[in-house]
Amino acid sequence: MVESFAAVTTWMTHIGSTSANFSVVELAILFLLILIETGGIVTGFIPGDALVMTAAGLAGRHHEPFEFVALVILFSLASAIGDSINYWFGAWIIKQVDKIPWVKKHLNEEMTEKITANFNQKRWQLFIILGRFVPFVRTIVPLSAHRLHLRFKTYVHMSIAASTLWALTMVTIGYFFGHLELPKELTISVIVIAIIGAVLTLRSKRFRQAIVDLITKPSQEKGE
Repeated sequence: MVESFAAVTTWMTHIGSTSANFSVVELAILFLLILIETGGIVTGFIPGDALVMTAAGLAGRHHEPFEFVALVILFSLASAIGDSINYWFGAWIIKQVDKIPWVKKHLNEEMTEKITANFNQKRWQLFIILGRFVPFVRTIVPLSAHRLHLRFKTYVHMSIAASTLWALTMVTIGYFFGHLELPKELTISVIVIAIIGAVLTLRSKRFRQAIVDLITKPSQEKGE
């Protein structure tokens, strides 16, 4: 994870060394990175959130509203398409889980089973939105949607809404800080501190349980 972030940061710093707007090739690479991170199930090592905010920060330095809009559309599409791929790819992955220990380890199978067994059907949209904003939930969402037989058409509509909200939020945050034209060293330090804080939070059992409680049935309903 750290090595992947370092590699992405180096590439983004190289792009940011000039005042030129993003080229078509650079936008295509950004699209592919988010598509792979979202659609690969076990490709969570790609720091998607940090990548989006860093790209948006560079757009903010360019003071170009068109780039802001382009990045929101670009990342929304990459995320939504990745989720759609994951919905179908997840069905195949599930069959391979018991055959490939490495895959099972990275799928957080225990939490997937817990959510699948007690899922609150009224909270699909909340679950899918959380799957966009909370990294460890991202791999669970498409697997659970397929296991619980959520119609693909319904899943796509919810995924598009969640992806658009996620892209708009992350790009806005990054663009705002980039627009302030903070020193690059400070910008990188803020991103690193944010990632460390996020990792520590996500590793907290209390936080994970809080997420599970949000999307599963209340205890009194489980006994019915």
